[in-house]
Amino acid sequence: MAHSSQDGNYEADGEVGWSAIGDRLNSFQHFPCSEEISAERLARAGFYFTGEADKVRCFSCHATVEDWNRGDTPLKRHQQASPGCKFLSCAHGLRTSSLVLSSAYDEVAESREFLLRTGGVEDQTIYPTVPHMKSEEARLNTFRDWPANAPVQPDDLAAAGMYYCGTDDNVQCFSCGGFLGGWEQDDTAWDEHAKHFPNCFFILGHDAGNVPLTTPRPRLNGRIASVETFEGRLDSFRDRQHPIDPERLARAGFYSTGEQDRVFCFRCGGGLKDWTPEEDPWEEHAKHYPGCSFLLAEKGGQYVNHIQLRYPNGVHSRSSQNGFSSHEQAQKVRQSEIAQKAVDMGLDPIKVETTILQKLRQNHEGYASVEALIQDIRAQECASDVSERVEDPIMKLEKLQREKLCKVCMDSDISTVFIPCGHLVTCQKCSESLDKCPICCATITQKIKTYNA
Repeated sequence: MAHSSQDGNYEADGEVGWSAIGDRLNSFQHFPCSEEISAERLARAGFYFTGEADKVRCFSCHATVEDWNRGDTPLKRHQQASPGCKFLSCAHGLRTSSLVLSSAYDEVAESREFLLRTGGVEDQTIYPTVPHMKSEEARLNTFRDWPANAPVQPDDLAAAGMYYCGTDDNVQCFSCGGFLGGWEQDDTAWDEHAKHFPNCFFILGHDAGNVPLTTPRPRLNGRIASVETFEGRLDSFRDRQHPIDPERLARAGFYSTGEQDRVFCFRCGGGLKDWTPEEDPWEEHAKHYPGCSFLLAEKGGQYVNHIQLRYPNGVHSRSSQNGFSSHEQAQKVRQSEIAQKAVDMGLDPIKVETTILQKLRQNHEGYASVEALIQDIRAQECASDVSERVEDPIMKLEKLQREKLCKVCMDSDISTVFIPCGHLVTCQKCSESLDKCPICCATITQKIKTYNA
């Protein structure tokens, strides 16, 4: 099983306590310039707050930076202060020779990422943590010195959003920034990524800016190249019995492994087993591997989003055991006696399944009685109700005010609606430079000015 970290393993010379991004982020609770610069952007750039004025320090190279102003870019200022920082070199791909970064990276993409994510907009376009690695081809090219004995192949890692950091078998996701290393036999890139970083927007199938290969990926591990074609995948089911029509499975990108009813997707490497006759291959593909480039190309993002909305809970909790998803575990949970009793008593089947799976993930044990399950479900519902009732009026007002602000400049009120998508995101001035909606990426054909009542 691959191990994970948010920042990987870097030399910190006694500052190991700040190597975790969560710890660095927590240090900014009393940061005096939180309105001018995002604490998350500072933490992602390797900084933690020293407690002195607005001075921050890198956990890896120990360089300090202060005197922050609105519009500053943490990564750029970090590199200016310490161009040889090992953390910048591996985590963000910044080398001494690349001091002048493209404006699309350090000024626009990173700034918009912060502004959009902190503006209260739902389902916005997500800008990747490492923009220069959003191309699958660029990620694949980093694996030239990948260890020959590593059990996971470069093409599978690149397809799963990972690129090689250049040390041992450590890789990083271009989208969420998560690190994986210590790969073992039977690990699969996609499942380990999803297991350790289940909230990664690339894994969840959102538009994270990924640019997939335009031609089929060469198989570096000796896998039969014919599975790249529909005919080849269909041929893999020859003389085998399967609960699902092999033609439907092959069209959905799956080929047979030759073991029972187990199948793999030729593109993303995601595996499924223990099928039932009523299941739809495309739907199962979208439920468990929504970021698969083949799936998105064939069915479209709207279809994948529709499936994800139908199954909002529990579908992304995957197990890497044998390289297959938790399809089998979730099915067993649904069919368990306790789950059936709870559903028969009128509880929401999705809440029942999700609560049981959470219990299994926490202590590897299920519920001993249906009463204990119901008690936990009721407790979750009560906690949710209480949090909604006790919302601070001042915080609620501030939230409403933020929702009215342009999500690009965060200064002027939103005043432009984009056609045909209908999203309200920016003020008139900021809308002038946009050709695509920053929420859904739809091409803007018309911009209509709106007026507050």
